[in-house]
Amino acid sequence: MKKIVFIICLIVSAQTVFSQSTETEIQNWYEILKHAKTPEEQVTAWSNISESYGYLGKPDSCRYASEQVLRIATESNQDLLLCRAYLYLGNYFSNVSDYKQALEYEFKSLKLAEKLDSLFDIWIATKEIGVNFKELKNFDEALKYLLKASSIVQRLGSEGVSLSNRTYTHLSEIYLELGQPDSALRYIQIANENTDRKSDDYGYARVLYIFAIVHQAKGDHDLAESYFKKCLQFSDEQNVYSPFVTSATRYGKYLYETGNYQESKMYALRGYFKAVEAKDKLLIANAASLLRKVYYASGQKDSSYFYSEIKEAYTDSVFSEQQRNQIQNLTFGRQLKELEDQELLLEAEKQRSQNIQYALIAVSILVLLILYLMLSRSFITNTKLIEYFGVVALLIVFEFLNLLLHPFLEKITHHNPLLMLLSLVSIAALLVPMHHKIEKWATSKLIEKNKRIRLAAARKTIQQLDGGGKDVVG
Repeated sequence: MKKIVFIICLIVSAQTVFSQSTETEIQNWYEILKHAKTPEEQVTAWSNISESYGYLGKPDSCRYASEQVLRIATESNQDLLLCRAYLYLGNYFSNVSDYKQALEYEFKSLKLAEKLDSLFDIWIATKEIGVNFKELKNFDEALKYLLKASSIVQRLGSEGVSLSNRTYTHLSEIYLELGQPDSALRYIQIANENTDRKSDDYGYARVLYIFAIVHQAKGDHDLAESYFKKCLQFSDEQNVYSPFVTSATRYGKYLYETGNYQESKMYALRGYFKAVEAKDKLLIANAASLLRKVYYASGQKDSSYFYSEIKEAYTDSVFSEQQRNQIQNLTFGRQLKELEDQELLLEAEKQRSQNIQYALIAVSILVLLILYLMLSRSFITNTKLIEYFGVVALLIVFEFLNLLLHPFLEKITHHNPLLMLLSLVSIAALLVPMHHKIEKWATSKLIEKNKRIRLAAARKTIQQLDGGGKDVVG
C-alpha cells in the first residue's frame, strides 16, 4: 500500500512540474499575443498556444486556439497564412488521432502551397500527409508522399539539410514496417549524416532509436543494444522524453524476451517514470504493460497486479479521450466549415461587386461609343472634338482590358510586384502600337466622314442661297 501511495505521489509531483513549465510558456505566448500587430505575429502566437495546450492534454483550449489561427488567416486574405493555418489544424487533428480530418486540412494546405509555389510549405504539407498515412498503416500512400517530400529536400540543397531528419527517419520506419530493413538502414544513415546533434537533440535521439530497431530487425543484436544505450544516454542528458521512453520500453521488452528480467525491469521503470514526467498516457500504458509482464515473470504478483491496474486505467483513459475528442471534433469540424463557408460567401459577394463594376464600365464604353458615332455620323461637329473623343474611347477600352487581365496576372505572378510590373509593361508594349493604329484609322475615317457631312451641308446651303438669288432677280 505504501508503495502504491509513493508511486501515485511521484506521478502527481512529476505531472505538476511539467504542467507548471508548460503553463508558464503559454502565459509568455499570451503576452506576445497582446503586442502582436500583424496577422503573421498573431498566427505564430496562437499556433504555439495551441501546441502547448496539446501537450497539457487540454483539447478544448487547443481547439479554441486552432480556430483563432484559422480566423485570423481567413480575415487576412493571405494565402500563405491560410496555407499554414490549415497545416496547424491538420497537426491538431493528428495529435488527437483524428487522421481523416488531419489529412483533409493538410491536403488543403498542400493545394495552397503549390499555388504559391513555396517549396518549404509544399515539403511540410507533403511530409505531414505521409506521416498521417503511416499512422493509418497505409504504407504505400505514406511512401508515395514521403518520397515526394525527400525529392523536395534535395531540390532545396543546403536549405533542405535541416529538413532531412524529419523526412528520412519516417521513410526508414516505413521500410522497416514493409519488411525491408536494408532500405530502412540506408535512409536512417542519410538522416544521421544530415542531423546536427547540437541544434536538433530530438531528431538525433530519434536517429539513434531507429538505428537500434533497424539493427534489431536485421538480427544484429549487439549493435542494436549499443544504439539503445546511446539513445537512452543522449535523451536523458538532453531531457528528450519520447525517444527515451520508446527506447527504454523497446530495449526492456527485448531483455524480457531473452529472460533477463532484472535488467528488463530496470529499463521499463526508467521509461515508465519518464513517461509519467511527460504526462504521456499512451507511453505510460505501454511501459506499465511491460512492467506487468516482468513482475509476473519474476514471481512478484502484487506488483504485477498493480501495474496491470495502471495499464488498464491509462488505456481506458486514452480510449475515452479519443472517443470524446472524436465527438467534439465533429462539432469543431462543423464550426470550421461554417467559418470557411462564411469567407467563401464574402468572397463571392466581393466577386459579384467587381463583376457589376465591370459591367457598368462596359456599358459606359458602349454608350460613349454610340454617342461618339452619332456625333460623327449625324451631326456636324468640330474635328478636334472627334479626335478627343476617339482618344478617350480607345483609352477606356484598353484600360477595361487591363482591369479584366489584372486578376489573372495576380494569380500567375502570386502578387509579386516585379513580375506584375514586367507583365503590364509587356502587355503595354503589345497594345500601344495597336492603340495608335486603331486610333489613327478610326479618327481619320470619322473625321473624313464628318468633313463630307460638313461639305454636303455647305453645298446644300450654297444651293439654297443660289436658289434664293435667282428668285430675287426674276
